[in-house]
Amino acid sequence: MKAIMVGFGQVGRSLRTLLQGRAKELGVEVEIEAVVTRRGIMIGDGEEFRKTRDGTAMDALNLIGPDLVIDVSSANYQTGEPSLSLYIEALRRGVHVVTSNKAPLALKFWEIMDTSRRHGGKLGFQATVMSGVPSVNLIRVMPGLKITRIRGILNGTTNYILSKMYQGLSYEEALKEAQELGYAESNPEHDVNGFDAAAKLVILANYGLGSRANINSVHFKGIKELSQERIIALKRQGKKVKLVAEAYGNSLTVEPREIGPEDPLYNIDGVTNALHISSDVQEITVIGPGAGPLNAAFGVFSDIVLMSKGLY
Repeated sequence: MKAIMVGFGQVGRSLRTLLQGRAKELGVEVEIEAVVTRRGIMIGDGEEFRKTRDGTAMDALNLIGPDLVIDVSSANYQTGEPSLSLYIEALRRGVHVVTSNKAPLALKFWEIMDTSRRHGGKLGFQATVMSGVPSVNLIRVMPGLKITRIRGILNGTTNYILSKMYQGLSYEEALKEAQELGYAESNPEHDVNGFDAAAKLVILANYGLGSRANINSVHFKGIKELSQERIIALKRQGKKVKLVAEAYGNSLTVEPREIGPEDPLYNIDGVTNALHISSDVQEITVIGPGAGPLNAAFGVFSDIVLMSKGLY
């Protein structure tokens, strides 16, 4: 497959390594014909980005005529652009899209999905939720299962902070430690206010429950108002506070919740994520890292491999 890659940060570089090594071991041939960043277009492939011409991702789509668009660029939650328009146009042409970028799907999930179904371009988005830990693709491989509830810890930053507060640190101390370790951004607002988890919940609810939701459908509340005193008091009662994302019926919520040892999310600590799916057949819980360049790259990589083998 001929591919163009949009974005060339740590995730893009990790993905390139996977494509050059493991893809060939699996008999998957993907040739990166162009890389696009805010600086312009690099025709061909390379370890370092070197601009060969001005232009946008749409220009690269027209120039290369790829079989596959890979989006590992940063999210724009205001409009989803430029990725949203790129997906729609690529899918209209029957070009496949694999992405780790949550924003377009959190804003316009069904417009993108319907375009994919009408025109035959396939859409892979495992990496948008829990990176390389099966979440979207867990749902994908369970056709016919009637999912009734989706519930999980979908943000590693807040889970790390809450875990450290449970151990005795203040919110400010826990956040500072998370930033020093690279678990939190210098501006962590989208994480700590619940927005990041809300965007992921929209994607899971739409895909797993058939909801018609976007980011504005979610009632979300973050962790900044939680006091260390409250968390320690709950600890004495054998309880913890977790930022829980839940989709059930028409309700989509992200909020701090008190949970006890009987809850499958109780022992999910640190930057670990977890997803619990309830259905008419079985209860399923998956646990694993929800972030990290290699983890996100593997989520994208798994979509590309499955897609190339006709498993979508």
